[in-house]
Amino acid sequence: MALAGWCRGLMQSGERLNLSVGAADSGDSGRVKRRSRDGREIRPGPIVGLVAVYALFLWLVPVSIWKPGHVVWPAANVQVTEAEAWVKGSLSLPERGWDTALCDGRVYSHFPPLMTFVSCVVFLCGWEGVPFNLLAILFVLPVPGLAYVLFLRRCPSVFGALVMTCAFVMGTSELLVMCRALQSGKVWQLNHAVSQVGLILLLMDVYGRRRGWLGGVGLIICVWTRYTMAAYAGPLLWSVFAGEDRRRAAKIGAVSAVVLAVGVPMALNALKFGNPLDSGYALIYEGRHDDPTDQFAQDAKKYGVFSTAFLARNLWAMNVGPPNVVERREGKRLEPNTECTGIWWTTPLLLFLFIDRRRIWAERSNRAVLAAVVVVYGALMLFHTTGAEQRGYNRFSLDFLLPLLTMIAPFAFEGKRRYATTAMAASSIWYFVFWVGA
Repeated sequence: MALAGWCRGLMQSGERLNLSVGAADSGDSGRVKRRSRDGREIRPGPIVGLVAVYALFLWLVPVSIWKPGHVVWPAANVQVTEAEAWVKGSLSLPERGWDTALCDGRVYSHFPPLMTFVSCVVFLCGWEGVPFNLLAILFVLPVPGLAYVLFLRRCPSVFGALVMTCAFVMGTSELLVMCRALQSGKVWQLNHAVSQVGLILLLMDVYGRRRGWLGGVGLIICVWTRYTMAAYAGPLLWSVFAGEDRRRAAKIGAVSAVVLAVGVPMALNALKFGNPLDSGYALIYEGRHDDPTDQFAQDAKKYGVFSTAFLARNLWAMNVGPPNVVERREGKRLEPNTECTGIWWTTPLLLFLFIDRRRIWAERSNRAVLAAVVVVYGALMLFHTTGAEQRGYNRFSLDFLLPLLTMIAPFAFEGKRRYATTAMAASSIWYFVFWVGA
């Protein structure tokens, strides 16, 4: 009943938002139109929608976003440790920690470098750790607004943009990744949370004006937090080279961004591990192969970091991953899966990919982005881990989930379909906010 009431309220709010947009577009001479300094008309509907997005986000997010005085200490995040070592003049870490690479007697971080660079700036400014409030300002609070702008371009109405934004920010693993990042500052969840900022910027450019530099900034953020996202260099380059308006500045910006996004990590790899193509990931298992309880270490030793041997396990985890049936004192009950959670039943909006497959494929931008998604998805399916412990969510799905939602957005609110879309979005939000929670 509560969920049904929430859906009805959201639908009514959407009708009011769309009416306000219609009034702004109607050209009613009896109404004074508000204009910005450059003469463009200010339409209240999208602004009200943005306010609604943030109101819902701040109301429903299950953790405290603002944490004055709390910082991520070097001991809590290996990239903060690495930044502290860099500031002191050492490329290697002072001691071995979990998921650190051991190479020729030295210990290194194998993670992409963005958060190390950010942490270096923090240390150079005199702080002893990375403030959680800084993480919130840079990588959490911008996400609802940026996602709303992206979906406002893709959806036929303000209401559609509002629903799709809420579905992504609060109805996918994005919510829990941001929550975990704000709770602990651990490197795995934090990097995934940061990567989504870059992915939004990249998609805004590919599906927008194709400036090149904006998508380039997004690509750098993506690759410097998640190496698998290097595949999105493809649609970025396509967007500036395949269009009729072939602006030289856009080409230079996109190409420069690709070189920077790939070149900096490769240079660091060469300095640390002697090979620009070796991220050092396999070296995190040095000394762990003798532990029979370390399943990931055993798998990496037997098959390598990437192998078709992991295909069946990863396909099940990513696409099915049902809740666990647990025996409690009061009887059997369902609890969130602690290994990996399937995307199709937690984000049923993805079913529109099959319903609208022909219309999605007809758009050239979609085909370019979909090619990158296939590469990213294929790499994840061959990877030797499903993402380790992640109660009720699937952080690896964030490497490709937003582009898929962006593809279905133009068709999800046609006619009576908008009721089903709103209900599915609400069910996803209920799952992540209320059932799994923080």
